[in-house]
Amino acid sequence: MIVAAAFDGEEIETLSLGNTWREKDARKLVEFFKERYDAADVVTGHYIRKFDLPILNGALMEWGMEPLGQKLTLDTKLDLSDVAGLSQSQENLSALKDLEASKFHMNDNWWRKVARLTPEGLALAEERVVTDVQQHRELRAALAPYFRGHVVWKP
Repeated sequence: MIVAAAFDGEEIETLSLGNTWREKDARKLVEFFKERYDAADVVTGHYIRKFDLPILNGALMEWGMEPLGQKLTLDTKLDLSDVAGLSQSQENLSALKDLEASKFHMNDNWWRKVARLTPEGLALAEERVVTDVQQHRELRAALAPYFRGHVVWKP
């Protein structure tokens, strides 16, 4: 498991479990995200309210930590104006808008290395999450006229 997060205009930070899984590392990873979440005015991501935030909230529950609080969000999939005939994946929307940043592609063999926490797999996962955040930043700016508005996420 690896988390990447960034405040607008700041460097992307990552934190990984590393190749030796320990309970204290998992707690640290979830705390890393929660600290940034709590400090943010708005949290953005692609499908973040249906995937990322519920998974992280589940991890907080698993570790006996306080749940995520309500937060103003902008989801580049869920808050997009009603459109048809277009794939709404982050990758396809980025290609549609001809964005420079691209998400690092992972094949099944590489995902297996990630799942096994190999050093190579962890490096691949870090590249994946960093490029995901970079692409999301560009996509959010490119799609700005097409958003219906921010939504309060209520866990």
